[in-house]
Amino acid sequence: MIVQLFLALCRCLQEFNIRRKEKTATSRGMDFGRTTTFASMPATLTHCDKVLKENEETVNRYIFTAGWTRVGVLGQGGFGKVFLFENKKRKALIARKVVSRRPSERGFRSEEMIHIQMSHPNVLKLFCWEQRVITLCLYLEYCSRGNMTSNINVLSEKKVKSYFKQLLDGVKYIHSRGVAHRDLKPDNLLVTKDKVLKISDFGLACLFIKNGEETRLSGKVGTRPYMAPEVLQCHEKSYLGPPVDVWACGVIFFNMMTRRKPWAKADPKDKNYRRWAEKNKGIYKKEAWKKLNKTSRTLVSLLLEPDPLKRLSGWRSLCGQ
Repeated sequence: MIVQLFLALCRCLQEFNIRRKEKTATSRGMDFGRTTTFASMPATLTHCDKVLKENEETVNRYIFTAGWTRVGVLGQGGFGKVFLFENKKRKALIARKVVSRRPSERGFRSEEMIHIQMSHPNVLKLFCWEQRVITLCLYLEYCSRGNMTSNINVLSEKKVKSYFKQLLDGVKYIHSRGVAHRDLKPDNLLVTKDKVLKISDFGLACLFIKNGEETRLSGKVGTRPYMAPEVLQCHEKSYLGPPVDVWACGVIFFNMMTRRKPWAKADPKDKNYRRWAEKNKGIYKKEAWKKLNKTSRTLVSLLLEPDPLKRLSGWRSLCGQ
């Protein structure tokens, strides 16, 4: 009996050493701060689903390299926590987001698979991630000025226009990659020390182009004040991806200009939204709406068009497409 236990222990130790060597081999030489690339990743996201399946077992599991020290907590919510890490030698800072994951989840999650392939000045950079038994650690670009919510009360009209232009550029890029964000809001717009806007949190992002064809989406997801009317009514039918983000951009612009939201939700039961949808000019007499000049009203009318097809057409003309 003792011999059997001893042999079993030896086998466990041998297996542990093998796994440790494999793990070290995959992480050795990784220069943290550079975007990680995978040889098996596609050039575009249209084949993302196929890659998810192919890499479920073989994905490299990266380890946080030495030289980084945790120096504080940046935020906490239902998703988990975001920590600030510093590398004194490199004089660099990085954000580490720790989220819960079910033990049954293996390999790539669509959020990381989508996010890590994004490369644009107005999209937050995801450097790599580390999978554990019950948590997933994302290593992200650090934005010292926090999110747009914490900056919104000190924005001048000139600065609003600057940030909004960056938002449009970022969303245009995301859509060009066949992805709908579906949760655009001030909380998910981060600002760097150089006042560059970064779109973050792809937890609800979804591919709307698969195998080269556009598909309709489903699911009532997002944050209610920023959700498009077709999403709130999605139990009746599916919806297009890009117009959902366009609507959110309109609400964000209104929010940045007036420091308020136009309505609690884009539902006919909400009297403020009902007035807007019915083109009741009385809505412009409200205090928040008075803060919008003629140009801003025109832009809001374009982005907050209840008809998603007309909204998308207006967006394309705005982006010069």
